[in-house]
Amino acid sequence: MNPIAPKRFEITSFSSTYIPEVSKRVDVDADVPERITMKLIGVIVPFLMMLMSATSAFAQPEVSPSERVRRNVVVRVEPNAASQPIGALSPGDSVSVVGDAPGWHQVRLSDGRIGFVSKAWTIIRSGPEPLIDTAALKLHVIDVGTGLAVFVEGPSFTILYDGGSQDDLADGPDNRILNYIQAVRPGLQTIDHLILSHPHKDHLELLPDIFDRFMIHNVWDSGAVNRTRGYCRFLKKVAAEPGVQYHNAIATGGTHRVVFTGKTCSGEVVLPQAAMMTASPVALGPGGTMSILYRDASKHHDPNENSVVIRLDYAGRRILIAGDAEGGARKAPSQPADANSVEGKLIACCSADLRSDVLVVGHHGSMTSSRQEFLDKVQASTFIISSGPHPYSKVVLPDVAIEDELRARGALFQTDLADDDCPASEAKIGPDNDESPGGCDNVIVTVSSTGQVATGYFREAD
Repeated sequence: MNPIAPKRFEITSFSSTYIPEVSKRVDVDADVPERITMKLIGVIVPFLMMLMSATSAFAQPEVSPSERVRRNVVVRVEPNAASQPIGALSPGDSVSVVGDAPGWHQVRLSDGRIGFVSKAWTIIRSGPEPLIDTAALKLHVIDVGTGLAVFVEGPSFTILYDGGSQDDLADGPDNRILNYIQAVRPGLQTIDHLILSHPHKDHLELLPDIFDRFMIHNVWDSGAVNRTRGYCRFLKKVAAEPGVQYHNAIATGGTHRVVFTGKTCSGEVVLPQAAMMTASPVALGPGGTMSILYRDASKHHDPNENSVVIRLDYAGRRILIAGDAEGGARKAPSQPADANSVEGKLIACCSADLRSDVLVVGHHGSMTSSRQEFLDKVQASTFIISSGPHPYSKVVLPDVAIEDELRARGALFQTDLADDDCPASEAKIGPDNDESPGGCDNVIVTVSSTGQVATGYFREAD
């Protein structure tokens, strides 16, 4: 926290209320002896000068285009590059900074309008750093190449939803998720809730390293089994984690037993079951809850049908994370969802619960998901797709039809924007120039303590 912030607040509050009251008393008290009046003036005037000097010292910071700007920096209505321009800063211009969003400064133009400028193309010229809302929730959709990993940090909790990839599989110290969390939350020791949406490689392969680096308090997994090496390694890490609470959609207080017979990971895994997944919201601390909207441990042909769908509520805002929830076979988004699909079941059972401000889009933007009737229930205005260059059944996601559908409904953010250049990049989160698409286009959603939502890209190198 910026140590200047509390002082700045106290000075502003004090000078705007108390000082006018003192001045008024001196003006109207005509019967005060001259020596007392002069003594008061001798005290008040230096005090006012001190306050004026302090107020100047803590003036709002200003931002200007950086040295690499040749023409101008665009000022936009919202903190994203697709937002409408409302002005521009030429080299040498400066404006006051009034707020902060991931990758953007919130600024006040000379005519009083509020907008956003990119941090990548601007520098702070003077004054303190902008105040940071330490009670905000930040949701990070990490660029793991072709896969999904969502890290959430709240004022008093942390969540990791999925952690896998089809192509960005470096482990140990090169694990992209570990590097990212280290960059945004250095010194973090615990993950309060680790959620595996379903046991597919692109959602779980990087998770075993998480247990080696952090203390995990709760693991949420549908309980549907996929006898692969990755899921075997994951469950063995859960079983070995001291004090962990393992939750699934099967039972409470029993024992979950799975036998693996693979060549590289085998044996029986025994997990004591904590409280079963239910529809009851899980408390995350002051002002925050997690609702598990879909949980199914039944055996299906495709583990996508077991995707755990969650909704995070904070400061009056809702974020829906859909995993690989599908609406059926590959079809245009205008087609209805199959009744037995995850989207179909959610529409039938809990359409009111789906309403959200932000949607982390299902199945990497595939035409198997995001049916219009599902999106109509969600009513989100911000959408995030996590995808990469590895094909699914010969199709590289996201599908254009889904991108177009989402853009027609609001702002769309994607982790695959720099996939062509990212493998050779010398500046990204995790290993550089590693022939992997991961690490370049991370997306951050910030929900302030007052419910304001800002979304942007985090493209810093570690």
